Amino acid sequence: MFTKILTKLGFTKEETSWILYDVGNSAQVLTTCTVIFPLLIAKITPGDSSVYVGWANAIYAIILALISPVLGTMADYKDKKMRMFKFFLYMGIFGGFALALPFIDYKMALLVFVIAMLGYNGSIIFYDAFIVDVCDDERVDKVSAAGYAWGYIGSVLPFLIFVIPFAAVTLFGDKVTGDLVIGSFTLTYRMACGITMGLAVLWWWIYSRPMLKNVKQKNYHEPVPHVIKESFAHLWHTFRDVKKNKNIFLFCISYFFYIDCVNTVIKMAVSLATEMGITDTMSLVVVIFINIIACPFSILFGKLVGNFGSKKMIYAGIIGYIGVVGCGAMIQSNPSFIWLVALLVGMFQGGIQSVSRSYFAKLIPDKADSNEFFGFFSVFSNFSAILGPIAVSIIIMITGETRYGILGLIPMMVLGMIFLMFVKDPESEQKFRKKKKV
Repeated sequence: MFTKILTKLGFTKEETSWILYDVGNSAQVLTTCTVIFPLLIAKITPGDSSVYVGWANAIYAIILALISPVLGTMADYKDKKMRMFKFFLYMGIFGGFALALPFIDYKMALLVFVIAMLGYNGSIIFYDAFIVDVCDDERVDKVSAAGYAWGYIGSVLPFLIFVIPFAAVTLFGDKVTGDLVIGSFTLTYRMACGITMGLAVLWWWIYSRPMLKNVKQKNYHEPVPHVIKESFAHLWHTFRDVKKNKNIFLFCISYFFYIDCVNTVIKMAVSLATEMGITDTMSLVVVIFINIIACPFSILFGKLVGNFGSKKMIYAGIIGYIGVVGCGAMIQSNPSFIWLVALLVGMFQGGIQSVSRSYFAKLIPDKADSNEFFGFFSVFSNFSAILGPIAVSIIIMITGETRYGILGLIPMMVLGMIFLMFVKDPESEQKFRKKKKV
């Protein structure tokens, strides 16, 4: 279904296959990471579940941040990118299925969650880097935005089906245990969570197959005898030559701060909302609403880049997320603010992510080094996924107030905006050169 629609919209086979991977993995993120796992942990964990989720997210992000630059540099050599993509893809898929097992306790669940998220996020490093192999700079904004937009559609549609077992125990199950008795069969809360998460992983695997089959690495360095040794040498050269790549590093620092807020909201929203009195059912409805809103706005962001430029649209996204955080802190005193938060997240989440990815791709001087640079991109992305959850968790532990933890994200957004001001915009320079020629 998705393949035919994307082909009719003018996307090539390679672009369509790349976009379909977002359709697959987005269902896993929405179903498992955003909704079911935080709710499950809240049910089976003693104490404040948002703190456990925060530390679990921080641990896998630290591991990934430490290894991603080397992995990215190694993947720049011929035929390495797809191999590494497959390795992390299957780690995430096997981890996702293990997470769905109904008999593991909360400690094992947290450990398996870390492994599953290492696989998922590791695959995203190489997936993002493949964008330079499926399209050129002229189409990168359109393709990147389509990935996020169709990812939202491809997550919310199956989610409405996958969530049925979980919705059944939530709405009709026992008020204490959450179990639902159907004749002689008892659907437990844990079993319902497992079925829902397992179906999401299966969907992810199915929609990863076109990517594995049709996308090839076109930009690469020729293989060398000692790949690991050469990768470290190349990595050291890039670090040493910071002046040459100053623009990229400035953007990465900016990205580190502003994407921190975005990632923290994605990963901890349900846990934080639960702590502030939002019910499981309301959380599900709000998440569905966000994904429906996010699809058209992701496409709109991609189109507005042509009129206003990438930097201005990123500024718009940062301001939007300051609004998200401010309104989110008011939910505890006025639960109706959850809908304003949902609207703002839907408007800005996909847009700021897609434009950041495509803008970074434009900043890369040599596309053969795309994996290395996206490895750095991943470092800043994953360290931001460490700082945010830790900051929120620590502030909550000190103050005992969830809303104060949320407000701790605002300074990071402001810092992101300040550093972005110092990034030389390649789009503006290109327009200036064209005017000069005329």
